[in-house]
Amino acid sequence: MSRQSWKTVSKRARIEYEVKKSVFIADVSPCASGEEATDFIRSIKKEFPDARHHVYAYRAGDVPLEQRYSDDGEPSGTAGMPVLDVILHRELEDVVCVVTRYFGGILLGTGGLTRAYSTAASQGIEAAEVCSMQMLEQYMVKLDYSLSEKFQYAAKKRGFVTGEVIYEDRPAVPVFCSKDEKDALIALINDTTSGKAEITYIGTSSAKLSE
Repeated sequence: MSRQSWKTVSKRARIEYEVKKSVFIADVSPCASGEEATDFIRSIKKEFPDARHHVYAYRAGDVPLEQRYSDDGEPSGTAGMPVLDVILHRELEDVVCVVTRYFGGILLGTGGLTRAYSTAASQGIEAAEVCSMQMLEQYMVKLDYSLSEKFQYAAKKRGFVTGEVIYEDRPAVPVFCSKDEKDALIALINDTTSGKAEITYIGTSSAKLSE
């Protein structure tokens, strides 16, 4: 079973959050699989080898999603699960969050730890910018330079998603639509370019929707 739409984060991000001299560093990243999430976690541990804890949680992959978390030595239920709860509350997929803790010498208690890890994860996710993704049909529209901006403007106005333009002998504009919108997209391309565009079907792929 494949997903048709989901929410994730747009980019990697890092924040620092301090509570009673303990420093919590939240690193958040999009990831397409559990393997990518594990690689990211490993890279953070390597970057901060002297930290007391590297708590993490992730949800990634196709349906059914792979979902994991770790308290990494913190009292059970006070660290990894709160980070995962933040991800679940935001209904995010294909995301990994690692919260690195440098102990400041003052015990926070179970409630304090839970709040600290939740807050760090929330701030990290906000910094990574939540976005919506959808599986759409992708077409490559190759057209003259004089028509490129006109077509992109018309496509966005009609609600179609466009990607980064590839500049070769002529601009090639990636554009995405649902299966039901295929005819409408083809008609828009032909109307905007007077039938002078070269249209190539690429296949089904994920696209980030405009916020």
